[in-house]
Amino acid sequence: MAVKWTEEQKKVITLRDRNILVSAAAGSGKTAVLVQRILSKIMDPLKPVDIDRLLIMTFTRAAAGEMRERIERGLDQALAENPDNEHLQRQMTLIHTAQITTIDGFCAYVIRNYFHLIGLDPGYRTADEGELKLLQEDVLKELFEDHYAERKADFTAFVECYAPGKTDEGLKEHVLELYNAAMSNPWPEKWLDSCVENYHLDPEKGLEGTRWFRYLWEAADCALKEAEELTETAMKTCQLQDGPELYLEALEKDMMLILQLKQLSVKKDYDEMAQNLRDLKFARLSSKKMEGVSEQLKNLVKALREDAKDNLKELGIRYFYGNLDEPTELTEASAPPLEMLVKLTKDFAERFQAKKREKNVLDFSDMEHFALDILLKKEGENYVPSQAARELSEKYDEVLLDEYQDSNLVQEILMQTVSGWVNERKNIFMVGDVKQSIYRFRLARPELFMEKYKSYSLEDSQEQRIDLHKNFRSRNEVLDFSNDIFYRIMKRNLGNVEYDADAALYPGASYQEETDMFTPEILLVDGDDELLDDAAADDKKLLEARMIAKRIKELMGTQKVTDKATGELRPVQYSDMVILLRSLSGYADRFAAVLNDAGIPAHTVSATGYFSTVEVQTVLSMLRILDNPRQDIPLTAVLRSPIAGLSDEELAKLRLKDNDVRFYECVLEECERLKQEAEENPGQERDTSEEKLYRFYATYEKLRQLVPDTPIHELIELLLKETGYGDYAAAMPAGDRRHANLLMLVEKAIAYENTSYKGLFHFVRYIDELQKYDVDFGEADLIGENENVVRIMSIHKSKGLEFPVVFAAGMGKNFNRQDTRSRLVLHPELGIGLDYMDGKQRVKSVTIAKRAIAKQIDMENLGEELRVLYVALTRAKEKLILTGSLKKAEETLSYIKAFPEELLSYLGRESAAGYLDWILPAAASCQDKYQIRLMRAAELVQEELETQIKDDWNRSACMEKAAQADEKKVQQFSERFHRRYAYENDVQRKNKYSVSELKHRAMREAFEKEEEAVPVFQSEEVVPYVPAFAREIEQQSEDASPGALRGTAMHRIMECYQFSSGVSAKEQVAGMLEKEQITPEMHGLIRIPQVEYFVNADIGKRMGAAEKDGKLYREKPFVMGFTDEQLDEFGFAENTEQAEKVKSMGRVGNIGETEYTGKELTLIQGIIDVFWIEKDGIVLLDYKTDRVDTEKELSERYAAQLKLYEEALNRVYEHEKDAAGNPLKVKEKLLYSFRLGKVIPV
Repeated sequence: MAVKWTEEQKKVITLRDRNILVSAAAGSGKTAVLVQRILSKIMDPLKPVDIDRLLIMTFTRAAAGEMRERIERGLDQALAENPDNEHLQRQMTLIHTAQITTIDGFCAYVIRNYFHLIGLDPGYRTADEGELKLLQEDVLKELFEDHYAERKADFTAFVECYAPGKTDEGLKEHVLELYNAAMSNPWPEKWLDSCVENYHLDPEKGLEGTRWFRYLWEAADCALKEAEELTETAMKTCQLQDGPELYLEALEKDMMLILQLKQLSVKKDYDEMAQNLRDLKFARLSSKKMEGVSEQLKNLVKALREDAKDNLKELGIRYFYGNLDEPTELTEASAPPLEMLVKLTKDFAERFQAKKREKNVLDFSDMEHFALDILLKKEGENYVPSQAARELSEKYDEVLLDEYQDSNLVQEILMQTVSGWVNERKNIFMVGDVKQSIYRFRLARPELFMEKYKSYSLEDSQEQRIDLHKNFRSRNEVLDFSNDIFYRIMKRNLGNVEYDADAALYPGASYQEETDMFTPEILLVDGDDELLDDAAADDKKLLEARMIAKRIKELMGTQKVTDKATGELRPVQYSDMVILLRSLSGYADRFAAVLNDAGIPAHTVSATGYFSTVEVQTVLSMLRILDNPRQDIPLTAVLRSPIAGLSDEELAKLRLKDNDVRFYECVLEECERLKQEAEENPGQERDTSEEKLYRFYATYEKLRQLVPDTPIHELIELLLKETGYGDYAAAMPAGDRRHANLLMLVEKAIAYENTSYKGLFHFVRYIDELQKYDVDFGEADLIGENENVVRIMSIHKSKGLEFPVVFAAGMGKNFNRQDTRSRLVLHPELGIGLDYMDGKQRVKSVTIAKRAIAKQIDMENLGEELRVLYVALTRAKEKLILTGSLKKAEETLSYIKAFPEELLSYLGRESAAGYLDWILPAAASCQDKYQIRLMRAAELVQEELETQIKDDWNRSACMEKAAQADEKKVQQFSERFHRRYAYENDVQRKNKYSVSELKHRAMREAFEKEEEAVPVFQSEEVVPYVPAFAREIEQQSEDASPGALRGTAMHRIMECYQFSSGVSAKEQVAGMLEKEQITPEMHGLIRIPQVEYFVNADIGKRMGAAEKDGKLYREKPFVMGFTDEQLDEFGFAENTEQAEKVKSMGRVGNIGETEYTGKELTLIQGIIDVFWIEKDGIVLLDYKTDRVDTEKELSERYAAQLKLYEEALNRVYEHEKDAAGNPLKVKEKLLYSFRLGKVIPV
């Protein structure tokens, strides 16, 4: 049956002689249309084209292979209809050599045909990733050693300032990072020089002439516009019938202030703008009683106003600090270290290139740049196409590029160079979807797509854009949900794409209609559920996995999907479902385990985890000791593994044979003894452990003799055969995968032997370097496409795929923003942002360049996250379910439902911490169209509890039946079943605890003692949730902010506060922020009046006096040893019953030859907030921000903790004397509650 194309698709297929950009929405059939265009050009009745005259490029080998297959099928079908067509017959021959390839494949084609133009040895090979890492490591080591040997002052100063800690590994990483960024540019050295030039300011224009400064004013305009819009919205709200009209006066003054700042922004007067932002003063909202006013609207106005105020304050803190001279000086002072970093990077690039030439290897970056060198030649300051470029330009009738949104600048120039410029033809065909550009981490530049998207015309022209809107993949319900979400969150100011009618998805697929079954769902689990109080983060991930497992079980009984073959609805199968995750790390394996435990077949193939599998680790340990046996840990691993088969007890006995030598020597002595005895008395019997050791040593010696002359892959195969470990691994659970992993190790050894490194020593080093740089192969995948399992994969891996039922999971996970917090930030257009480090004063200052670049990177990262979310949501064909963990779920949801539009403002979207901060307000703003379902932890563990109860009942029934049997046998079985290990407590105990761990354990034990009187689910006071952007700085209730973060912030303030300086609290806190002693997030949680109240109180004055005398000590760590008896005195005994045994018996038992007396020490570590020494003793103080109502509650909670602190200080100062000559001891133990504003004696 002939395919029915839409009008837009027909244009894509038939239009000729122009540059075409196809903006193809998800599921719009862009690959099918691209293939049809190629076939239509080949089979054009008037002007047919040979397929080898088309250059077709895509981004993966798999995609290129699939496209070749589709074209070949189309040609096959056409040839079947017209078997005598000579042109079609020729195409079937040419297709095998046609340029249907990746970008790298095309570059390799250019180099193979024109290598002589750049003097390249044609015998080159492409280096694998592991080999490149080794080469880079070797070159970096040589580079730094040479510079250290030269002892030049500029290099030494650079290392002193920018090498963190006691290692220069961070500097090496910066060099590699800068090298990789430079190589994504067509002319790396030119880009590096321009980055340095940016720091050499024009004498007349100064900082004002830089791109960063222009960006600074753009950021200022954006912030002021947002503040203006928020204030306008607040004013309109006040004018509503039940709005707080008395707030209008303050808001009008705010508006005047904002307009004044906008005028300064137009004038570009930095100093005046900075002065005005420093002196910001806002009018107080009216406190008069307002009758008939909605409390909800009052809170809304307050939130909007605080949002606007925060916007202005953040603008001042981030960009407009001090006068213009200060950031100018910092920028100029940062130039020398930047020059040194660029010099190191250039030197590295030169050496690395020479090393690769020496070994005659290329990497993918080399291929692109060599292709550029072949296709372009320099004439003066400009680059012009070469003769090779002319030949290729004449050859190709059209250049077709798939996934254009993922191109970078090098690939763009390559494409332009081989297009039809010779005959002045427009013949570039580009297809992609900027909303699916999710490879920024691979240095993709979606901006290239957007430039053409804006400039190309929708009308008939030489540079034409065609939009494919219709989605032929998904049901209307999925498309409506995706549109509803992205209409609200994907805007030009965040993501660089305006999700409007042109970008929206329109239904094109035909499905049977069903009510409700296909409505998208949002499933949440409360991350602060009381059942999770003591749970680790991993347990909360498992809770989300259980929620998904529960929903899958429900779907298996009710959900239907469309059968691909018949088009009819059928019950859903496991293979119809996929769980998509932003990152597999920490999630995929746990999710798979939970689903499998629930009886749901689940499968994940991660890109990591290969080196951590037990079978690979065991073989690698064996290879390490074959190379060098003097390695105790690998040797012990092999002896404990099935290769030798020694038990823990046998290893312990082996070690005790000679305590005076290393373990390797001890093992060697024993092995040599057994070998000698076997030679002298061949028939002599040995005990089991000796027999195991003797057999292992015989095999080991045999293999070690083969090492010098045996290829590594053969050595591994012999190892697996001689030791039997290959068969053993295959017989273990998941044996097929384990066996495949070992075969993969053999394949990697073969690949290693094709590199420039040889021998077992270098192979072991090769593997170590791969692990060091996180180059992992991923475990072998043995699951076929048709296996009936739930698949778990990353969103990136799912791109281009589709599934009937999609779970977009892990939506509650926070975004990764680490790349903007590094000392070095890089941007392809803005260049390099570097902190200025004062080597003498050891002070770090953030430059304007770094702030501007970091902010731009942050915004681009958020845009990328929006696009990742778009890809995830558009994978679903029929059913879409979003899941995540949400902190303070009920309060958060109630706030979101009340004020969704405010959370969808620019600042609300820009301050999002994770996907849920976008999804929930967007869904809530659709009224009740989409259900947001919150699941309790109790609901999710209910099934597990029922299973446990059932198991207990079955055991009881069996015991009743057993009671009818022989009493003597029953007694024997009962003793065995109920036997309790005498030293269970010692197995569970740790040798080191923190004070916090002891405190939490004591609280749990107290709770368990009272559990009969305490309800299972304790209800807590519901605290209204207020998000970060709407927090009040001075007046808001403390309850609304995250308690743990506020506690950290207050402790940090107290650690850095100068009590004797006389500077106000407000000024000191501002100074801490400027010096980056505290973060902006911490600054937002600090209540200045609380700090001032504490400092001005008697306790603050005492601390000030102690500080003057040099006797104030803050954040002091300690480690102490305690016996069980001593811990019992503090209320922290490991086990009361065991402690009693220690006291009454004097010893608990024997372990080997050593008596256990209960006197072993348990180490307790902690950090004392602050203490100071006065004339008559030590004063100990602990700060608390706990939410309590009474002094007694806080005192009881922390009494034991302070008692431990007291003991620590008394031990430290046991030999010191006070002013009266008495032993120096703690005289006061105090708590200070910031919530209550009181000093509490303990």
